[in-house]
Amino acid sequence: MSFSVNREDFLQGLSRVQSIVERKNTVPILSNVLIEGSGEKLRMQATDMEVGISGFVGARISSEGSVTLSARKLFEIIKELPAETEIDLQVLGENVAQITCGTSSFELKGLPSGDYPSLPSFEDGDFVTLDAENLREMIRKTIYAASTDETRYNLTGILFQMEEKNGEGILRLVATDGHRLALVEKKAGNVRGGESVVIPRKSLNEVRRLLEEEGENAIIEVDFKKQHGVFRKDSTVLTTRLIDMAFPNYAQVIPEDRKVTAQVSREDMIHAIRRVQLLSSERSRAVRFSFGPDKMTVHINNPDLGMATETVPAKFEGDALEVTFNARYMLDTLTSMESDTVEISINDELSPCVLSQKGEEDYLAVIMPMRI
Repeated sequence: MSFSVNREDFLQGLSRVQSIVERKNTVPILSNVLIEGSGEKLRMQATDMEVGISGFVGARISSEGSVTLSARKLFEIIKELPAETEIDLQVLGENVAQITCGTSSFELKGLPSGDYPSLPSFEDGDFVTLDAENLREMIRKTIYAASTDETRYNLTGILFQMEEKNGEGILRLVATDGHRLALVEKKAGNVRGGESVVIPRKSLNEVRRLLEEEGENAIIEVDFKKQHGVFRKDSTVLTTRLIDMAFPNYAQVIPEDRKVTAQVSREDMIHAIRRVQLLSSERSRAVRFSFGPDKMTVHINNPDLGMATETVPAKFEGDALEVTFNARYMLDTLTSMESDTVEISINDELSPCVLSQKGEEDYLAVIMPMRI
């Protein structure tokens, strides 16, 4: 195989795929990117057997063929080459790639392309079209609440639900780690009502990276078959293995009756928590919240370090209440929001706390209190 390609196009293509690759892999070929040259296109593919990505860039193919090369090393080499240049790559014997650009020359050893695993095919898929910006925002608002504990595998993914509500298509994303929950839903046009899958956290992180690429009025196409899902944007296709385990009944965690409500400036609350939590325990991150007339007080009394207190103005309804929360959970939730005012609703010191954005009903978060 031999081809010439614009350095910026090649680098962008490699940037998309190399993030999939695990740096420490027990299967050496999974640390590589598969490169195939055919016609006037260069196809690049990477997978860790859970999530895979492939895409095309334009190139001048002198001779067709394929090779697999270290994704990380190839990306680092191309990144260091001069901008706005042309890169030539030729595969020599024994899967060695010779890379030349101006006065620079590299030889990078690879592995046979025939040993590279294939990705699931969705060529005959029944795709649902979603607004790329909406989906990117929905992922950002939920992914922080997904568990990183592999022993609770069903919680390491995000629930991806499509349904019809009041005659309109709705897309809903839900994530929880058992201590907190984030839920967001938006109108989504012509979706397949009643479809529900659990998508791994890593996969949706890669989808978010893909959606962050520039493009006005961009769309992304989505389809699910058996144990796999696919996200297709322009010429880039991301496939993922789905989590084949039941997702918890999240609806029963969200309290319907809320006796105490407080409306607080989101920025003021963020800064107050950040300052007070400096004296919290590194292990528990426990911080006390006191709600009363016209104010919310954030405070900590750590026998090993000392005390801290901060008061934030609040519009308050209900009886005075004091409850303990994990400061990091609170900050993750508040920073995922965008509105100036956050509404906090709770029944008592042992009940789940609901946080929502004033005037916006499409997003809410639930945080369980701590028992100290």
